[in-house]
Amino acid sequence: MDKILQQFLEVATFQNVSHAAKKLCLSQPTLTHNMKKLEESLEVQLFVRTSNGMKLTEFGEVLLEQTRIMQRIYDNTLTKMEMLKERHERELKIGSGHAWWYLFLRDMIDTYRQVHSAANIHIDIGNHLRQMDLLLSGDIDLFIGHEIPGLNKRAGVLFIPLFISRDKVFVRKDHPLTMKSCSLADLMDYPTIEITPDEVRHSHVVEDFQPKKLERTQLHLTEKILYRSNSIVTCIDMACNSNGLLPFPGSMEGFFKQFNLVSLALTEEYTKGSVGIYIIREKQDDRHIKDVLELIYQSLEKNRHLLF
Repeated sequence: MDKILQQFLEVATFQNVSHAAKKLCLSQPTLTHNMKKLEESLEVQLFVRTSNGMKLTEFGEVLLEQTRIMQRIYDNTLTKMEMLKERHERELKIGSGHAWWYLFLRDMIDTYRQVHSAANIHIDIGNHLRQMDLLLSGDIDLFIGHEIPGLNKRAGVLFIPLFISRDKVFVRKDHPLTMKSCSLADLMDYPTIEITPDEVRHSHVVEDFQPKKLERTQLHLTEKILYRSNSIVTCIDMACNSNGLLPFPGSMEGFFKQFNLVSLALTEEYTKGSVGIYIIREKQDDRHIKDVLELIYQSLEKNRHLLF
C-alpha cells in the first residue's frame, strides 16, 4: 500500500503525530510534513490540530475507513502471493514404484503436506524406465525404484541406493502350488502377472539390454503366458481370480494378505535388486532436492520394519 496512506493510518489511529512517528521510525517534522502534503493533494482538511493531538475531520473519517479497507486488501494480497510463491517453489514432483508408495513414500508425502501445506504435489506411480524418461524430460524431480541395469551412461543421473529388495511370488490361497515347496521350474506351467512391465517407447534410456534379457531368460518369461497391466489393482484381481503368479517385493506380503494372496514357499530365490533414488546429477545440491531426500530418509527409517 502507498507509504503516505500507511503513515496516515498510523496518525489517524493514534491521533498523535509523535506516537505515530515513533512507531514508523520517522521524525515528527517529516510525518507532519507528509500529512500536510496528503491534505494538499486531496484538497481537503483531514485533521484538526488540537492541544491533545490530531482529531479527524469528516473527510479524515472517510479516508480512514477506506484506508483500512485498502490495508486489508493489501495484506490479503501479500498473503496470497506468498502462498503462490510457496506453491511453485516447493512444488513436489516425484515418481515411485507401487511397492515403495505403499510402504513408505505415502508417509513421506503426508509429512511434506504438513510442512508445505500450500505446495503443489504430483505423484507418478509406475515402471522405472518410464520414471527415468519423466526424470530426464523434467516432468518429475526424482523417483524411487529399482536400479536399472544397462542404463545409458550419458543420461547424467545419480542413483542413491537405499536397500536391497527381494521378490516373492504371490498367489491366491487355494492355488495348486501352495501345497508344496516350489523350485523355479515348478512355476513354468502357470501364467506370470507383470505389474507395470517395460515399454518399448522408453527403451532409449537403456544402453545395454543384455542384463534385462538374461534375467527374463532365467525366469523363463519369454516362454510363458503373461498377464500384464500398469494397475496394481488389476493385477491383484487377476491373481485372485486365476492361477497366475504375481512376483512382487516380499515386503508387500502384509499388504497382499488383505486380498487373500499368499507367497509361495520357494526353494531358491526368485529375484533381488537394489532400490534407491534417481535424481539428475546436476541437481544433487539443490536445496529443495536435499530437503525432499531428508524426508524420504526419515520416512524410510520410520517404516523400516515393513521393508525387512
